[in-house]
Amino acid sequence: MPNRNITRRSNLRIIPETAKGAFWLSFCAFFVGTMFIILVIIPVKKIPYTFGKTHDGYIQLADNLRQGNGYVFEKGGPPVFHRAPMYPLLLVPVTFFPEYLRRPVLVLIQSLMAGVIGELIFKIGKHLFGRRTAIMAVFIFILNPWVYFDIKNPLTTITQGLLYILFAALVGSEFLFMLGRDSTATSTTKLWLRRLAIGVAGAALALTHGITLAVTTVLLLIFFIFAVIRRNGRAIKTSITAAITMVILIVPWTYRNWVVFGRFIPIAGGGGLVYFNGNTHWKGIMPEPQREGESYIDASLRVAGIEGTEETLTHWKGFKDIKLEDKMNAKMMEDLRAHPGAFAKKVLLNAVEYYFPALTYPFLATDFYKGLRTHKLTITIYHLALWVLALMGSLPNKRENISWVEPVLMFAAVALYAIWYLPFATFIGHCLYAFGTIPFLSILAARGLISIIKVTGLTFQGL
Repeated sequence: MPNRNITRRSNLRIIPETAKGAFWLSFCAFFVGTMFIILVIIPVKKIPYTFGKTHDGYIQLADNLRQGNGYVFEKGGPPVFHRAPMYPLLLVPVTFFPEYLRRPVLVLIQSLMAGVIGELIFKIGKHLFGRRTAIMAVFIFILNPWVYFDIKNPLTTITQGLLYILFAALVGSEFLFMLGRDSTATSTTKLWLRRLAIGVAGAALALTHGITLAVTTVLLLIFFIFAVIRRNGRAIKTSITAAITMVILIVPWTYRNWVVFGRFIPIAGGGGLVYFNGNTHWKGIMPEPQREGESYIDASLRVAGIEGTEETLTHWKGFKDIKLEDKMNAKMMEDLRAHPGAFAKKVLLNAVEYYFPALTYPFLATDFYKGLRTHKLTITIYHLALWVLALMGSLPNKRENISWVEPVLMFAAVALYAIWYLPFATFIGHCLYAFGTIPFLSILAARGLISIIKVTGLTFQGL
């Protein structure tokens, strides 16, 4: 098939030539696209302009912090233990604006974060696989429609995604150096700054969502084990320094939890309730799963034998009373020991639903997202294409000096993020549990797409 040139490089300036260009392209695309959603699509659909009541309470925590009411959802309410503090602190500046301006300000801040994610995607893609892959990966990321959904709402998704890709990139860079795949020289001062940066990024990520403490801890532990096996002094010092930095930054919040609740809660509670939320979501996990017309939290309370309702016992999807948290966690451990097979089934179903929610309809106890069938089908198609291309892009290439190491590290970054959510929660509409993996899948998918372009004979002069 003859080559077909598909570009006008001199006229088409949207192709990012540098990491800074990737940032500006990503930022502009997300800011303009999200503002179009909130200024045009939301009014046409007659959706309320306010943040509403289904956004996990982060903006409420931020508002009360600004007012000096403490870490509570409402003035005089009980202190909160199931929401990590990093994201509400980031939202405090948003609450200084009047109600009608809060959403545009939030969109601006989170578009900037998404722009940085685009920049990091470009840097990682170029460093590991070359410039063409980097450019294509940025466009794949920009075309992800759920990033726009996440940017417009006060949810941790974008912040988590940014902190995770930063943390994983810093650790991954040191890992490649340890394996001899990266010979970039680094001065002593820069090396110690990098070590501190890994610790700061890890602590910030852990303080954004409770479960990410496991993500950061295990990733650093794996890095330390490999460093010891290879007897690499630089890597050993890096892992220890980063771990100590993380602990120092996390301890004040853990101490707050101990003083307020008398419990060792490193970041946030809520595991038991979320665990049963997942159990009742599926057929065949619990004897009596969620019923039609019943909220998933009410179903969780019922199967765990706790009297009360979502309205009376919880606020923003977590218990008001720490004693109920203890009771629910004990019930979770009992269920895990008694039903290991059901637990394994739930983990598998959750893994499928995070990326391909339309494939799990036959297994649902009740279709919680009845009105979102098109939404879930579109997510499934997008993620299916992403995964197929990523698998194609994971093959080693001797001509490009790409071994199995780089693709394996990318998939390891995917697995180490997603695996900690699988035992607990199920799919949610804004794809929080999958989002941290999307940058890495986008980079591998870009490699896969470029391989298809080569096979079909298409050439892109701009790439």
